[in-house]
Amino acid sequence: MASPADPNLETAALLSPHRRALLAGALAALPWGVSGCLGREPMRLAGHPWPGYEPLFLARTLGYLPDGLQLHDTATVRESLDLMRQGRADGAMLTLDEVLQLRDQGLALQIVLVFDVSSGADVLLARPRVRSLAALRGRRVGIEPTVLGTLLLTMLLERAGMTTQDIMLRHIPHERHEDAWQQGEVDALLTYEPVAGRLSARGARPLLSTRQLPDTIFDVLAVRPEQASANTSALRQGLDAHFKALRYLRQNPWDAAYRMAPRLQVSAEALIDSLRGLELPDLVGNRTYLAGPNSSLRQAALKLSPLMQRAGLLQHPVDTRDLFSSAYLPQS
Repeated sequence: MASPADPNLETAALLSPHRRALLAGALAALPWGVSGCLGREPMRLAGHPWPGYEPLFLARTLGYLPDGLQLHDTATVRESLDLMRQGRADGAMLTLDEVLQLRDQGLALQIVLVFDVSSGADVLLARPRVRSLAALRGRRVGIEPTVLGTLLLTMLLERAGMTTQDIMLRHIPHERHEDAWQQGEVDALLTYEPVAGRLSARGARPLLSTRQLPDTIFDVLAVRPEQASANTSALRQGLDAHFKALRYLRQNPWDAAYRMAPRLQVSAEALIDSLRGLELPDLVGNRTYLAGPNSSLRQAALKLSPLMQRAGLLQHPVDTRDLFSSAYLPQS
C-alpha cells in the first residue's frame, strides 16, 4: 500500500503540468476582451487542450456561447490555475482529483459540469514480455509526473499488492512518452490517447485501463461559487451551449472533429480515436452525477479520498459539502 511518506509519490505529486496539458503543445493565450452587456465583465473560464473539453470550445466555434461567458485557451493546467489565483479566471477545466486537492489546500471551488469520464483513454501499456501487473516487480515503469499520474499508479500498484518501492519508477513528461518507448527506456508506460493507440499499433500490450477502473477519472468544470452566483444566467446559458455542441458532435462527428482538431493540433482521425475512450455525459447524465446527496460524483469523490490520502495527495478526508451543484444545469 502506498504511503504519504513514499518519496517517489511525493515527488510526482509536486510536479506539474497536468497529463492533458501537453496534448496539443503550447497555445498562444487569447485576450479576454470585454462583454458588450451593460459593461459587465464576462465570466471567464480557462481550459487547456484535451478532447473531453472540446465540446465547449466547439460551442464557441459554432457561435453558441452567450456574450456573458468567455473561454480562455491555456497551454497547461498550471496556466489555468495561475489565472484563477491571480483573479483573472472565474473557473477552470480540471480533473476531479485536482479539484479535491485544491479544495484541500484552501481554494474554494464548486463543480458545475462533468465533461467526461475516462473509460479506456488512460492505459498502462507494457512490453510483450510483461504479461501481468505482478510482472512489473523490478521493472522500469514510466508515468507522467502529475497528480493524476501518481493517483493512477497508486491504484494500479495496489491492485498488484505493490508500492513504488517494488518497481523502478521513471518520471517522463507526456511529450516524451513515444520517444521513451521507442528508445527502450521503460518496460511499461502509463499513458493515454492518442499516444496509447499509436504505441499499441507498435506492439505495446495493455495491462489495465480506466475501462477496468470505472467512475474514477472525471474531467469537470470547477468555478468559484461566488462568481457562479453572480453570473447565474451566463453560466447556465454556457452549459446549455456545451450540451448543444455535444449534440452537434454526436450528429455530425466528422464535421465536428475537423472543427476541433486544429485547436488540439491533432488529426480529425486521432481526435475521433481519443473520444472513443471517453464517456461524454449529456444533460441527463450530468444530473445523475451532480444532483442529490448520493450522486455518482459524490460517491466517486469518497472513493478517491482514501486513495489520494495514501498517495500523499490529500492531507484531510474529502469534504463533499458544496463540492458540486446541479443548479446551473439547463432546465431541459
